[in-house]
Amino acid sequence: MYGEAKAFEGHGTVEDLEKLHHRLIFLIDSDYDHRDCRSFVDNLLKRKKEWLFKFVTDPDVEPTNNRAERALRPSVMYRKRNGGIRSESGDRVYERIYSLHYTSKLKKSCILSDGPPEIKEWMDRNRRKKMEERLNRSGKTKGQAS
Repeated sequence: MYGEAKAFEGHGTVEDLEKLHHRLIFLIDSDYDHRDCRSFVDNLLKRKKEWLFKFVTDPDVEPTNNRAERALRPSVMYRKRNGGIRSESGDRVYERIYSLHYTSKLKKSCILSDGPPEIKEWMDRNRRKKMEERLNRSGKTKGQAS
């Protein structure tokens, strides 16, 4: 069925989409022993067919999620190498920063100069704080000349 849907290459009609959707319902509408399987199928059938088969009628939509999977891979590898993020808030911060980084990469821009002003402000504060820590460690205080 996927091969048939993919063969339209984004030039399918609404009628093609209807036929595919009816076929999908026929294929997955059966008795399932496990409650989670039945729940998954019911949830799938609630989705709008236009969303499920968007790639049939729109040539700009890829029929697979390979690009999304490839985009996630560096983040997954980071988590595996480092044993994961240790807190819920750290996890959210990492997700947001990585999302901004990847978006800026796609747009061929720089996250620091073209990103939200909060990032630049945070970087400025962080740099200032690190500089003050270095000065304090070296025995110099703010405003002292070298």
